[in-house]
Amino acid sequence: MPLGIAEELAMKITCHDDTALTTARRAALARYRYDVFVGRLGWNLPCEPGYDQDQFDLPQAIHLVAEADDEHILGYARLLPTTGDYLLGNLFPELLGGALPPSDPTLWELSRYAASDTRGLSKADAEVAVGKHVLLTAIQVAARAGACGLMFCTTVAIERLAMRWGVSIRRLGPPVRNNGQLLVAALIEFTEQTFTALAPQLAAEADAVSPALLPAVQNLGAMTACAHVN
Repeated sequence: MPLGIAEELAMKITCHDDTALTTARRAALARYRYDVFVGRLGWNLPCEPGYDQDQFDLPQAIHLVAEADDEHILGYARLLPTTGDYLLGNLFPELLGGALPPSDPTLWELSRYAASDTRGLSKADAEVAVGKHVLLTAIQVAARAGACGLMFCTTVAIERLAMRWGVSIRRLGPPVRNNGQLLVAALIEFTEQTFTALAPQLAAEADAVSPALLPAVQNLGAMTACAHVN
């Protein structure tokens, strides 16, 4: 029987408080982020050559890392509560369509979301094998912290990808062109629709990916209590 995508990758996802990152781990994440966002996507980021670290790598940040068994990084995301400084609110408030940036313990921000360098997988397979797992884990972690939704600044292309997955996502303002890219602010709502869209394919593979994902699948019913976001 052919191996599933997750089994081929032997992927695991780990969660790190910013204050608990070792110097080596922090440097590895900075190199990965630079490679993805500057090297591959061509973003113009105010960072040192080879290292993407910014003012939002704060003590309250949570870093999610998808990696192979040999610790080769396959995907990444950063979570921040909106009760403090965060990327969308501080740098891109114009994406909110005139509204003030939220400061709300039930809303967290997702940033630097990436799924890449998957060692030969097609782009579509990489999106499923890494991207969905990272997003589901981000939702799990944020929900456990009391969040009911994830805000993020993203490209229209990533917004469309989330829509194709069936995630409950809505814009918070009109698109704005920035450095040649069409950016939007969007909210992923923690609804039954979102969990149903992300969980079915992952549930069958969760054991092969990481035991940490099992609570994310098993506790979906409890987390849908956040479905009141409006």
